[in-house]
Amino acid sequence: MPSDLEAAKLFASQRAGRVSFAVVDTSGNLSCFRCRLSFHSASVVKAMLLVVYLNHLAKRGEPLPADHEAYLASMIRVSDNDAATAIYAHVGDAGLTELAAEAQMTGFRVSGTWGSARITAADQARFFAALDELTAPEYHDYVRALLSSISSEQSWGIPEAARPEWQTFFKGGWLTHGDGSLVHQVARLEQRERTIALAVLTDGSPSDEYGRETIQGIGVRLLDH
Repeated sequence: MPSDLEAAKLFASQRAGRVSFAVVDTSGNLSCFRCRLSFHSASVVKAMLLVVYLNHLAKRGEPLPADHEAYLASMIRVSDNDAATAIYAHVGDAGLTELAAEAQMTGFRVSGTWGSARITAADQARFFAALDELTAPEYHDYVRALLSSISSEQSWGIPEAARPEWQTFFKGGWLTHGDGSLVHQVARLEQRERTIALAVLTDGSPSDEYGRETIQGIGVRLLDH
């Protein structure tokens, strides 16, 4: 991947706004570009909410309630904020912080709401690389099913660069503020014996579309197709 990595770094350095990315390969090696910069998470943290909530159920030996299953599906597949708030009420800052510690995240912060979460590309790439290990075994298939069935309207960026060659599990986040558009995406890509976890975080883009193009451009270069 070295030449692909350099091409991705060059592309990222030429894009407007703040751009950061991190890649974890099959062997667990981390390569990155400004990957320890802190960003507002937006909806990327919903993947962590999914895992920590299911882990709490597994630890207590409780079944997944039907209404909460609906919240989880809506939170991941269409990035519903109200559903995320309902799930956050059951896990809180403590649950997210506990998962972050288990995943060895060094830059994760949250205070009072899921929307306050701060993330880094390095942390998120490591989280998606270790997704199976961090998820209770009985929920592996469920988590993979949700993260691979996000609505087509939200399947821009890395999925466009990776599919159909790679099986793609991902979550994106976006919001617009006074300094421009924030657009993020984190993914786990699997192809036979290979696994790549990729996190691309952007802020200050001129538009959502520009941020999505940045993410896709980095993905294309890293995957070299």
